[in-house]
Amino acid sequence: MFRKFAIAAVTVATIAATALAVAPTEAHAKNRAGAVAAGAIIGLATGAIIASQAQRRHYHPVRCHNQPIQRWSPYYGRYVVVGYRQVCY
Repeated sequence: MFRKFAIAAVTVATIAATALAVAPTEAHAKNRAGAVAAGAIIGLATGAIIASQAQRRHYHPVRCHNQPIQRWSPYYGRYVVVGYRQVCY
């Protein structure tokens, strides 16, 4: 829960900082295209970093099966199943 909140807070802060960096002023009206391009590149890079950290990790599924436990029975004269144990790999 806290991790999602932290990611959201960082995202909002990054977007706000990018918006301030891209906001044109009268003194820099000629370089507006460069500022927009820089802001877009920074925004895309930041979004990619956040998205890569926020995605779920996919692990290989654990495969399990029940393995019979056999013991020798002198009454039956053979091995009999006395229980099962779960084996996962």
